[in-house]
Amino acid sequence: MKEPDPLVAIVGAGAVAQALGRLIRLGGGSVVAVASRNRQRAEAAARFIGPTLRVVSFGELPNLVNHVVIAVKDEGITPIAEELARAGMCTGAALHTCGAKGPEALSPLQKSGVACGVLHPLQTVVAPDEGVNDLRGVTYGVAGDRLAVNWAEALVERLEGRVLRVAPERLSSYHAGAVMASNALVAVIDAAVVLMGQADVEREAALRALEPLARASLEHVFAAGPSAALTGPIVRGDAATVAAHMDALDEAPPTVTALYVAAARRLIEIARDRDLSDASVRALESVLHHQA
Repeated sequence: MKEPDPLVAIVGAGAVAQALGRLIRLGGGSVVAVASRNRQRAEAAARFIGPTLRVVSFGELPNLVNHVVIAVKDEGITPIAEELARAGMCTGAALHTCGAKGPEALSPLQKSGVACGVLHPLQTVVAPDEGVNDLRGVTYGVAGDRLAVNWAEALVERLEGRVLRVAPERLSSYHAGAVMASNALVAVIDAAVVLMGQADVEREAALRALEPLARASLEHVFAAGPSAALTGPIVRGDAATVAAHMDALDEAPPTVTALYVAAARRLIEIARDRDLSDASVRALESVLHHQA
């Protein structure tokens, strides 16, 4: 006989907490309570997740559930784990949604006998409504104790997502990769807009002009892989064009120049794997070294 679904509480009232709570519930999970330090926000989250949810304090949770999803700011995870352990939570499982921290962030609960792990959505969420759509079907990094990982994988199935198992000691590398694929892109696009500004292109016009180029590049990367998708002066070994770029960067903020140089050096490595000649590699590296 299949075991009944555990009763689940969502700890947190932000966009990720609300979106995950509603998705778990829509997938048939038994989300029964919401807890947050801000009662008003918890009540709003409960209304969003679904009807009949109770809004409770941390201290009340162990009497209602023994499975919790903690979706709060990174620095809030361990203090909440301490409060739940003090309140008597000593069985079941706890998951937090931070990709930069491992299950050790829940160590007070681990010491009490709770299976602890990570359920990290590889997706940005800015608002609950958008999150309900954006979190369905994406990849979730999971790590931790066996029972916690098993529960995390069951939740991902409800979310119609994909599981990516990560060794807890490798979560920092995993999270750095996620940041490079999301937050770092913001820096790259902003730097591109700054450089367009040096050509007297207004910011909004630059964003509109760059959007098709950036989207096409990303589509090619994910369709064919970074190496096959690479175009431009570096893969051609065009040191003269890169030198002209470096001259233009003399007028740019130092952070923009540093970003261009760092990206160019990585692109040289990719181009080398595409059989860029040693002579071209040396010419490109010389331009970057002497003019950076």
